Amino acid sequence: MLRRSFTVVVAILLLATAAGAETFEGHCDFHFYARSTLHKFAGKGNCQPFVLVSEKTDQGTDIVRSPVISVAVKEMDTDNSGRDSKMYTMFESDRYPVITSKFKDLVVEETLLQLRGEGNVNGHLDFDLQVRDIKKPVKAEIHGLLVMPEQVTFQMEFPLSLEDFGLKPPSVLGLIRVDDQVRVEVIVSLSRH
Repeated sequence: MLRRSFTVVVAILLLATAAGAETFEGHCDFHFYARSTLHKFAGKGNCQPFVLVSEKTDQGTDIVRSPVISVAVKEMDTDNSGRDSKMYTMFESDRYPVITSKFKDLVVEETLLQLRGEGNVNGHLDFDLQVRDIKKPVKAEIHGLLVMPEQVTFQMEFPLSLEDFGLKPPSVLGLIRVDDQVRVEVIVSLSRH
């Protein structure tokens, strides 16, 4: 339900023309969509602010080194305090207060190609999502890539299985239960600093 995690790639678009190190302030908002036995519901949140620094390697390649983007569990909100409390308990937020998206080194030119996609194929971005003490690979689809001189924005979308992360979906009286599958949408913005 993260988020998050995802903004890093956009920086690469701006970096393609960069000479030397550059800094980008990143922000992302996300929504997650789930179903329960009775109805559908949605939630929202945002990533903790982050900074990406690009650097040139000895070979002249622009690269962002192993970025990490985080989401505070207790800042996620479904507009229902009882449901939110159960969600925080499911994530064990007192013990694991943050969900992280961890990226490998991002080579600007290669990442730019991944984000744009080709033909009718959407762009994509790969990262490892860590929820509690479990880390799993995620492949997010990229939509709406917009590159401007001082800012880059795009949307990411990916499915998430609660079971894959060892999470037991919350229930009410054992009758109303949240489904395992959650859809996450993230809006990412990177601004040149």
